[in-house]
Amino acid sequence: MISELLINAFLVTIMLSIAIALIRTRTVIFTVILTSAYSLVAALMFITLDAVDVAFTEASVGAGISTILFLAAMAYLPKKEEESISSEFVPALSCIILGGILIWCSYDLPEIGQLTAPIHQHIAPEYIKGSKEDIGIPNIVTSVLASYRGYDTFGETIVVFTAGVAVLALLQKNPAKKNKSQPKQKIRENA
Repeated sequence: MISELLINAFLVTIMLSIAIALIRTRTVIFTVILTSAYSLVAALMFITLDAVDVAFTEASVGAGISTILFLAAMAYLPKKEEESISSEFVPALSCIILGGILIWCSYDLPEIGQLTAPIHQHIAPEYIKGSKEDIGIPNIVTSVLASYRGYDTFGETIVVFTAGVAVLALLQKNPAKKNKSQPKQKIRENA
């Protein structure tokens, strides 16, 4: 129990450090790198919460595909970034207030892994009992992901696949640009 607490405290400290670095950074490339790192740490946090399917989705979409899209979008940005002289007080104050509200609301949540938590009393016993009797699959995790939550798992797979296809479509070279550049080369060859 103490080791889980130390791991969670370590991961939250890393996430806070990345968030502070994101606030302080002024270049787009470091923002992209830091958001990717934040997504990877969030995936680790989901693993510690025993949500491996959510961790996989966060790592592939949040850190993988989003980072590729951001880097591809940077190709369309001007090379020199403009300096911004806006006030950081209002956004920082709103984040602090929102963070305080979220922390205050978290005191009403049950402890992680508590057997008397509502989530363990409502549907989990039905999954455990019905996994072997109704479906015939001895592995409870497989039966939940493949049968009980089959549409949800299929939906997550569709989201990851669609995001991957979108990245490939965006990063594909534009054939219209090739056709425009070919006549110029022919003119140079004839001259």
